[in-house]
Amino acid sequence: MKIVTLGYCCKKSKANHENAVIAAKNKGIQEEVKNIADTSEIVKLGVMSTPAIMIDGKIVSSGRMLSVEQVEKLIEKYI
Repeated sequence: MKIVTLGYCCKKSKANHENAVIAAKNKGIQEEVKNIADTSEIVKLGVMSTPAIMIDGKIVSSGRMLSVEQVEKLIEKYI
């Protein structure tokens, strides 16, 4: 499973990434959670509002910070 967080310029985006890392670890995902902070790359993916999370190439959350538990639920949905 490939998890990517989008955005890293504000507190919410940083916290969203940290929560995604914790959730992935809790769910036993060994692949590193990557981050895309470059605005032009984020826009190319069709995301207009960060923080966002992408799982296996699909945007699953955009425009809000998720808790660890919320990210875990998304991971479970896409396993």
